Amino acid sequence: MIQAQFTRQHDGRLQHVQISGHAGSGPYGYDIVCAAVSALAINFINSLTEIVRVQAEVEINEIDGGFISMTLPNQLEPLTSQNAQLLFEAFLLGMNNLSDNASDFVKTQVIEKLNGGKTNA
Repeated sequence: MIQAQFTRQHDGRLQHVQISGHAGSGPYGYDIVCAAVSALAINFINSLTEIVRVQAEVEINEIDGGFISMTLPNQLEPLTSQNAQLLFEAFLLGMNNLSDNASDFVKTQVIEKLNGGKTNA
């Protein structure tokens, strides 16, 4: 199963996403659910880089269980932050839709960071 975990800061901003696992909905190279998640994630990261001009911290490991981690920088100009958040929310929407339609293969969760660093899942 693919697990997607989004982290939302106490001020409402999405800051981090981590995706891991394999869908297992088809043979390797023909897994349409895995391909959909990969397309959404890579398009999101490329859009941040090419359109919004944000250099996020990105880690990708396709071999060991499928893994993508992306963290936005803490300090962004207001317009850049707003544009990055728009893309992040669109990515979350896509992942939620995929989870709803392929719930046996994808789980999407939002972790809310509260003041003081505590989390609320």
